[in-house]
Amino acid sequence: MSDCLNQALVFPFEVLRYESDFTYRISDDECHFISFSYAFTQISSGLIIAGITTDQHMSLIMGRQLDTMVGNRRIYVFALFAMWAVAALVSSIHLIFGESEIFYPGSWCFIGVSSEDFGSSASALVYSLTGILTLIYTVSLHLYIMCRSHRDPELCGHLVDTDRITGYYDIHVNIFLMTSVTFYVLCWGPFLVDILLRSVNVVSSCTGRLELWLVRLVDFKSNLNPWLYVILRKENLRRIVRKFRSCRAGNIQDGEGDGENDRLVSDTHM
Repeated sequence: MSDCLNQALVFPFEVLRYESDFTYRISDDECHFISFSYAFTQISSGLIIAGITTDQHMSLIMGRQLDTMVGNRRIYVFALFAMWAVAALVSSIHLIFGESEIFYPGSWCFIGVSSEDFGSSASALVYSLTGILTLIYTVSLHLYIMCRSHRDPELCGHLVDTDRITGYYDIHVNIFLMTSVTFYVLCWGPFLVDILLRSVNVVSSCTGRLELWLVRLVDFKSNLNPWLYVILRKENLRRIVRKFRSCRAGNIQDGEGDGENDRLVSDTHM
């Protein structure tokens, strides 16, 4: 939903700008809307990935007790709305205390980082720190989960896939988290670092092509995420694993079977 909103709400303004041969100008209200949409969709997506990683950690510790908790579904719904509330709060600070800025080439807007306005700098600092801390938390917790489950195989029993979709252990969740976290760090991290450096005046040059390519990298992540969700689903991984095992079993039967028959024939002649 976050990736879909990012594309549906922001992309039309970019198309208008490019299709008009850069004669269309984004108004102040549209700029506020675009800047909020960019900030909200990215922060909410990062928080959701962090929430999935936290849930995986709780499953590793508590095991089946987590599934039998009273009101477990309500807890997940509450956590989701809490993430959206935090993302909305972080993304709307600059609308109250700061300002939005139109970035090169006039096709997108974000929190103002070029002006010396304290409200805009503080809003950009809060946004960048929230995103960076979210990434650090998610990466650290995911590495901890992998290391602990590898050192203590008995804990892997807490990650049992009760539906027996992908096998005995719920491996598909780890694969999904590893892939998603990697792409979030590679695609969203550079943009966050750039905003952070500009908010504390470490980088004072005018915004331009660098920010354009960084936000394109963020858009690439938004376009790629739905494919990751589709490809890394249980059912699709099950088909891939079954296909791989069937091909492997066919090769073994064709290759090793002939070798075994040749050995038995040679032994008989001897």
